[in-house]
Amino acid sequence: MTSNWLPFTLVLLITSIVTGQIPTKEAVIAGADRAFEKAARTHSGPAPGCAVGVSLNGQVVFEKAFGLAEMEHNIPNTPKTIFESGSVAKQFTAAAVVLLALEGKLSLDDPVRKHIPELPDYGSPLTIRHILTHTAGLRDWGSVLALTGSGRGDRVVTQDLAFDVIVRQKGLDFKPGAEYSYSNSGYQLAAILVERVSKQKFSEFVGERLFKPLDMKNSTWRDDYQRLVPGRAQGYAKQGPNAPWRLNMPFMNVVGNGGMLTTIGDWMKWNAMLDSRSLGTALVENLETQGVLNDGRKISYALGLQVGSYNGIKEVTHSGGTAGYQTYLARFPEKKLSVGALCNGFPPFSGEIVYGIVDEIFGPFPPPAKPEVVKMSEGQLEKFAGIWKNDVTRNVNRITVEKGELKLNGGPLVPIADGSFRLGERIVKFADGKGSGPMTAELNNTDGSVTKLTHVSPWSPTIADLEAFAGDWYSEEAQATFKFAVEGSNAFIVQRPAIKLPLRPLYNDHFATEGFIVWVTRDSSGKIIKLHAGGPRLRDMPFERVKK
Repeated sequence: MTSNWLPFTLVLLITSIVTGQIPTKEAVIAGADRAFEKAARTHSGPAPGCAVGVSLNGQVVFEKAFGLAEMEHNIPNTPKTIFESGSVAKQFTAAAVVLLALEGKLSLDDPVRKHIPELPDYGSPLTIRHILTHTAGLRDWGSVLALTGSGRGDRVVTQDLAFDVIVRQKGLDFKPGAEYSYSNSGYQLAAILVERVSKQKFSEFVGERLFKPLDMKNSTWRDDYQRLVPGRAQGYAKQGPNAPWRLNMPFMNVVGNGGMLTTIGDWMKWNAMLDSRSLGTALVENLETQGVLNDGRKISYALGLQVGSYNGIKEVTHSGGTAGYQTYLARFPEKKLSVGALCNGFPPFSGEIVYGIVDEIFGPFPPPAKPEVVKMSEGQLEKFAGIWKNDVTRNVNRITVEKGELKLNGGPLVPIADGSFRLGERIVKFADGKGSGPMTAELNNTDGSVTKLTHVSPWSPTIADLEAFAGDWYSEEAQATFKFAVEGSNAFIVQRPAIKLPLRPLYNDHFATEGFIVWVTRDSSGKIIKLHAGGPRLRDMPFERVKK
């Protein structure tokens, strides 16, 4: 005869585990209050601030705000204040595309050129899924504009201008599907694609199909930056810790990659839909399907959303930032919890507020297991010191030895028993070069990607070396001209008469300047044939020498 009896203590334990999966309303409110008050206390003087919201089981249980929405007239932020949401808008753009796919009007695996034939043929299929998962290799239009000396924040940017920049690019950063690299250009194309397939203005389609059914009455798109928006917080920024606050607003008519105006309450309605799947399970499942690279590796980025975990809790998130606004929206589906922060200046940082709330609700978390640390002498560490070139972006990382501690860009590299080093949550492995080649290193990132570095020697060019680069260089793709100017032993990039950027030698034929790495390529005889510029979202823009 079997028995269903269990010891009372075991019943309590099982009950605790099951009911502990979703926090109580009281625990959520108490934790949010503690974290909010901590963030508000660090906020000093008349300054911009944030609106913060928390929902549980689809119901808003916490909404508060601090700081000023409008500093000139001392108007405070409230939970009803409208903010620019930055790149958190990308999930709404992705959702619009998915709705059209579910209706059979397009496929996520369609080549983008099927709907936008102006895009060049790059020799490999570039699909809608590629642009939504940032695996297309498209150069970021804002980074391209920056090469002209008048980038985002320096001129009025329209949807047509951004589109023109994108379709003028003859090259990609990599073969579609080979890598992940965040680029706003894909979401610019996605918004245009929605308009062409739906035969509606992008803002109207999203308003009718997403905002209206979810009662997101306070959400619109900034497709006319001059339009007055009652109740909107102004964006602000400082040019230094002790500098005064200044207005920092986006004067762009660009939507899709960002450009959405919203409130914390509307954000919570959106996340409640994602939890309940009230607009359809297929919509949510598509949005949360993570990208897969050509080599089969799954990335954390899905369609306008990042899918991962925080201290063992599954999370679906996205951050945002444009001009003086910075934002963060997180959803923890297994806990039926959503947390968001919309801010119109920084600090404080929206992500820190969000995770401060999560820590108060679910923490303290046990510290992660750490591998065994070993001791190394300064002499042993010195072999790693120097400058290390990122093999993809060409930028440099500096490794130093400070008081017996190895540091990469200021972060401690802790030697562990297996011969590698720990850099926060990442593992760094060094290898001696083959034959007489340089040392190499691999940074194993938490998302499964690997960053490869090569040890390089610092470069001190002579005046004659610099003179070989001098002259005018032009890029048709960027519609930009660089003048490589030499003054004594110093070199500069002159973009415009008023924009003169000092060039700092890094390693052979490579310089650093504001926002870019600049380098040259040579022919077999050593003659310079091209100048190149690259940055975080644009790896290689070639320039041709202007013949006189």
